[in-house]
Amino acid sequence: MILEAGLVKAIAAGGGLVSSVAVIAGVAGGGQYAATQADPTKLSSAVCTYTGKPSTPEKTRTASTGLRLTSEQAANARIIISTADELGLPRRAAIIGIAAALQESSLHNDTVGDHGRAFGIFQQHPQHGWGTRAQVSDPRHATRTFFSRLIKIDNWTAKTLATVAQAIQRSAFPDAYAKHEARAKRLVTALGSPPTGRTSGVKLSSADTKAVRASLELATALGVTRAAFVADVQMGIEAGALPSARKNTSLGSDTAHLAEQIVTTVAGQLCKELSQKIGQVLDPDTLAAIRTSGRGAVALVAALKMIGVPYAWGGGGAMGPSYGIGHGAGTKGFDCSGLTEYAWAKAGVKIGGHTSTQWRAGVRVPRSQLKPGDLVFFATNPNNPATIHHVVLNIDGKRYVHAPTTGSRVQVGQWTARQEAQFAGAVRPG
Repeated sequence: MILEAGLVKAIAAGGGLVSSVAVIAGVAGGGQYAATQADPTKLSSAVCTYTGKPSTPEKTRTASTGLRLTSEQAANARIIISTADELGLPRRAAIIGIAAALQESSLHNDTVGDHGRAFGIFQQHPQHGWGTRAQVSDPRHATRTFFSRLIKIDNWTAKTLATVAQAIQRSAFPDAYAKHEARAKRLVTALGSPPTGRTSGVKLSSADTKAVRASLELATALGVTRAAFVADVQMGIEAGALPSARKNTSLGSDTAHLAEQIVTTVAGQLCKELSQKIGQVLDPDTLAAIRTSGRGAVALVAALKMIGVPYAWGGGGAMGPSYGIGHGAGTKGFDCSGLTEYAWAKAGVKIGGHTSTQWRAGVRVPRSQLKPGDLVFFATNPNNPATIHHVVLNIDGKRYVHAPTTGSRVQVGQWTARQEAQFAGAVRPG
């Protein structure tokens, strides 16, 4: 059912509120939508741009000057700090990032080093899997990639700054990072994270938040501009499509301003969630593999978005998480096969809701040829499919996303000797 009010369309089935701009883009932009959904960093980056550009308060400008930073250096330092915050990383991560950038480029993005082979604030090498030259020269991309490698270092928060920075950067001068630690701490303290007070006054009902959130994901994936989406939300408010928005009387009767605040707030929440989930598991090499994995990529991304959803025995299916049965009753979530059924349903493939049907839902794949999204089965007796007890979605042959057991949540797991011993086989649906 579609309810129309001017350019506003409230799509009841999807719980969304999407402008005619987005609908038009959908007709000609299906390829872009699929490409964005298949590359989690593109979706995350697109959503994060909707948070708007935070203003730089006078206190920050004064602090930057006192710490002998140019406007470019301060801006790049703030990118490192805000990216760490978006990814849910502790203050220590921002300190390590800034110290590394101070050593590599003095926080100047136009620095070119290593005989013309290293670029950007972290002097990253395209030939070593950091991205293209254009990507490593983008401070935000470079910072996210830096942090994606940082979080893979075992117990990194307990190690010295120089040890962690060297493990990421592989510098010929591994001890040089330490001398920047004190200054990096001062910068993080002085520059801090972008202020969020400007959006704290907006309160929406859960239903209205869900509607804006669903539409925002679609609009960003289709490349709809933030201004167009804000205008659409404003029309939605005026048409009564977002009833709880009118209760934000503290923001006055200016619906344009209210729409701006709503989009910034919802985009900020979604940006943080996507960044946390994606940044924990996806590196450039994994992303490169995902881009060539077709429907498997769509299934894997769908499963990754469910990280943190509770395990519920007998729960979940093609429509998403649901209340379980038996000892899963009362918990809304997924069991292992419920998660895989949901993920592949998002890719347009029906694989059934039980491991026995999923085992026969595609072609067999050797362990050495696993691709993102492939179903991997574990059994007490690997030679007997009747003993299969668990199914997961492959990420990169070393890690997988799954719903483990009662009391846990959807999470990323790693292959161990036990998993190798219980590996019964893999299936590629579709």
